[in-house]
Amino acid sequence: MKKVLFVMIIVLVISSTAVFAAQPREGIRAGLITGLPFQIGVTGEYDFGVASASAALGYSQGAFLIRLGGDYNFETPFVQSDWGLDLYLSVGGHFDIYITTLSFFGLGIPVTWSWYMDDMPLKIFVKAGPEIYFGGWASGLGFLGSAGAMYYF
Repeated sequence: MKKVLFVMIIVLVISSTAVFAAQPREGIRAGLITGLPFQIGVTGEYDFGVASASAALGYSQGAFLIRLGGDYNFETPFVQSDWGLDLYLSVGGHFDIYITTLSFFGLGIPVTWSWYMDDMPLKIFVKAGPEIYFGGWASGLGFLGSAGAMYYF
């Protein structure tokens, strides 16, 4: 239910403004993230231009989640269209700490597609990739997918 509400809010924000793409901007961003397997939380990011560093706190897989990561940002849009939906690609990695009775860790290699709104300082993104789990009761390979929006200052 929360994921459906989040997607509806994103669609409402996009449809209520003129849909034009903007260039990525350096600086601080903060926002919300959700995904599969079920996760929800807050996230923050600092964009250095060609690279960015991020941190997230939330709930995932029955545990409290702390995520630290970094991305390499490609400077030119990967997809250019007449609609103004320029998508920017980032590739990076993250380290997850899942805190529960039997804590475990994860190392992931996500690929991120980002779209920056022109009229509002908002970044909307979709992130997906494999993650290796180790420690505690979890071990093996999984696949994570998430979506979110961040306001940039």
